[in-house]
Amino acid sequence: ATVPDAAGMVAGTMQVTDLPCAELHRRHANRADELWADGVLEFLEGRQRGLLARGLEAFEASVTEDASDAERLGFVGTLRMMHGRMAQASESFEAAIAAAPKERHAYLELMLLLEGQGRHEEARSVASRAIAAGANWADPWQRPPVFSPGLRSKPFWDRSEFPWADDLEAAASGIKAELLELLDLGARGGWSKVGEARAAQDGNIIAPGGEWRELVVFGAQGDDGAHDAANSQDSLPRTRALLEELLPNAVAMAKIGAGEIIFSALYPGTRLVPHCASSNNRLTCHLGLLCPSGPRIRVGEDWASWEEGKCMFFDDSFEHEVLHEGDAVRVVLLIRFWHPDLPPERYMPNLHEGMEQFNDMQRRRSVPPLSPSVSDLLAARRAAPAAMAPAARHAAGGVELQEALDAAVAGDDDLE
Repeated sequence: ATVPDAAGMVAGTMQVTDLPCAELHRRHANRADELWADGVLEFLEGRQRGLLARGLEAFEASVTEDASDAERLGFVGTLRMMHGRMAQASESFEAAIAAAPKERHAYLELMLLLEGQGRHEEARSVASRAIAAGANWADPWQRPPVFSPGLRSKPFWDRSEFPWADDLEAAASGIKAELLELLDLGARGGWSKVGEARAAQDGNIIAPGGEWRELVVFGAQGDDGAHDAANSQDSLPRTRALLEELLPNAVAMAKIGAGEIIFSALYPGTRLVPHCASSNNRLTCHLGLLCPSGPRIRVGEDWASWEEGKCMFFDDSFEHEVLHEGDAVRVVLLIRFWHPDLPPERYMPNLHEGMEQFNDMQRRRSVPPLSPSVSDLLAARRAAPAAMAPAARHAAGGVELQEALDAAVAGDDDLE
């Protein structure tokens, strides 16, 4: 056997520890790319079989070899979440932040993970770090996944900023009377459970044992009249006509699915857990119709209660929660409307930009990132199938795997 001499040489061969730093980095990067390509192939094979989190071991080995790629680290975090390994997912997102502290994506995913576990103080801490780095958000209490910078940020808004509030409040008694003519609140007739027939994510914020119901006045196509006769287009004619005259932009916003106008009924003992809405492009108005003592809402750090016949304005992209500790149902007319800092010509562009942000988040979660070097490796393996990992070579439906590989190499959107 050969024995290293004092200089660290074996039979004239340089030891790895004596390689220049640049060469060491190159070797690690090359090995990381090979491992990532292995993971991509296993991931694609898993998708052919309906298994959406395959390849994790290879992906983890890749980022262990080279932890400088924030997008790869974020994707590993996503797969770890899918495997239920939340603590390790947090580590991946933290590593992604360390690799690219000015990029917003890892802060967002880590914040959402913590919120999902009810760790809201830690989520606010992550948001504070993102703000300090200039990566995302403007207030640690305001953490929507889709964030438009430059819009004024405050939890509650004064009614004096909305001239139409006077007319809406003046119509409150008529709106309430028309609603009560139509529905039997005690029997829950005509009221759909929130999250049951639409907006499923809203049902997730109801704490166990709670009851929150809605009646859609204006919503996206399919919401009006989708549940029962009480939701038909012919119901609430006076309320609908008033809203179409007073708030045409809010009605239009609801009809394209960017907002909603509903009657919201919260029953005693209900708690809506702390959460942030998806975007800061809109605000919310609650017109109190049935307002017993007991229910209250926190937006940011401040608590408020509803008053019958009065409007409450708030920004639901701030962390907020609702508690009903009374003994009678609370009903409000809920109206989403565009943020007042947005001019009408920016409504649709901002909506499309928000959709692009959301689609980018979904792509990062569902598609492994491909660098040019990994694409080259995949192209070589496509040309020489024997170079593929054994699991990929034996994928069911080789044609489908080949098509997915072709799409991966080409950067085809169909990979998503």
